[in-house]
Amino acid sequence: MRILDYSHSLFKIKDIAGNLYTSGKDKNNLIIYAIGAPRTPDNGDLADAKWLMKNNNVDIFVPDYIGYARSDGKFTPLNCIKTLITLYDAFSEGCVGTNYYCHARKKLKYKRIIFIGKSFGGSFVPILPRFNKKIRELAIFCPAVDNKSSGSVKFEETNDDFLGSMRYDGYQHLYRGILDDQWEKNLYNRDGLSPMDNIGYLKNVKLFIAHGKKDKCISYTKSLKYYKKIIETFPSSRSNFKLKLYENGDHGVSTTGNASKDFLKWFGIN
Repeated sequence: MRILDYSHSLFKIKDIAGNLYTSGKDKNNLIIYAIGAPRTPDNGDLADAKWLMKNNNVDIFVPDYIGYARSDGKFTPLNCIKTLITLYDAFSEGCVGTNYYCHARKKLKYKRIIFIGKSFGGSFVPILPRFNKKIRELAIFCPAVDNKSSGSVKFEETNDDFLGSMRYDGYQHLYRGILDDQWEKNLYNRDGLSPMDNIGYLKNVKLFIAHGKKDKCISYTKSLKYYKKIIETFPSSRSNFKLKLYENGDHGVSTTGNASKDFLKWFGIN
């Protein structure tokens, strides 16, 4: 049994709470990991951490979106984006994180910042370059890139399923604002924030897309369609975009574990 050689601590950075995974060694590389939903906030249980940190070449920060769990504010689509943009600026310029429990302060600064968006998080990571052109290295695992088509494939989760879980399973108390009308607009691609409608902003971006063919939550065909549209838009930059499909991958670690290893290799940080 391999003993984990990294730790995690809960920090607040500019009023955004999140878990920092680190081996304690100084590094230049940081992954900001935008998690899926609905789920409880990360408490050191990020399944992909053991693969992403295997060679101790990266730190990982897993934030609570603004308005979610331990981060203040209201949970809105734009605040999900703001969460990630704010953290990119803070970590790039240098910031001080405050430990949530012992209040110790830690200086944090990274030269290279890469985003991963899983499932729900994959709705927002691919559109970050629209809001900050400096953000150019992205990965999305089992992503929700076309929410309006949710449920169009057999067994796939629908938008009503997603909102129903938020309403009836108690998650609305964690996601403070999820039942507002703006989320219905977002889920049906009526607010201009769908990845499918923002491909034009990916011109100077490297994007790794991973999906399992046995995913019954979000069909891999959505990622395939998204990738094809990207390649059609930027045929001369084809090498900047990678789609990796996993024959036996589901919506969990059978996809994201392998994707984590392939992602590190493709970005040259393994």
